[in-house]
Formats: sequence, C-alpha cells, structure tokens
Amino acid sequence: MSHGGLHFHRNTQFPWSNDLPFIASGTQSYTVYAPQHSGVLGEVLTPREAAALVVAHLPYDCGPAFEGPWPPPESSTD
Repeated sequence: MSHGGLHFHRNTQFPWSNDLPFIASGTQSYTVYAPQHSGVLGEVLTPREAAALVVAHLPYDCGPAFEGPWPPPESSTD
C-alpha cells in the first residue's frame, strides 16, 4: 500500500497502465474503485475481500504484467 492505496498495473515501467481496479484503505474498511476513480465497485471489511473484488472485476484479457512502459508493444504477425 502506498498513500493508503494499492494499485495494479499491466506493465513494469512508467508510464503505468492505470486501467485496473484498485484498493483504498479506510480506518476500518477497504474501498475498491473502478479504474481511474470512475466508480466504486464495493466496500469490504478485509484485505482478502478487497482482493477478491479486484479479481472479480479484472478485464477478460488481463494476464501477467509485461516488461516495459504502457501502452503495450504491438504484436508481431510474422
């Protein structure tokens, strides 16, 4: 957690993807936000519940992070 938030990204170097849900900690709960604060996905009491809510709202094409900055490199068609 950094500054009360746990953010996830699809890549390993700046600039970050910023297109995934993230978790913000409160005094007694955790709020899960849609990407870029576009909405609240839910408020839960435990970190485990918050992580499960993030996973439930990942994009269908979300896989392991790739090395490098965002946006992803173009796919080769060779």
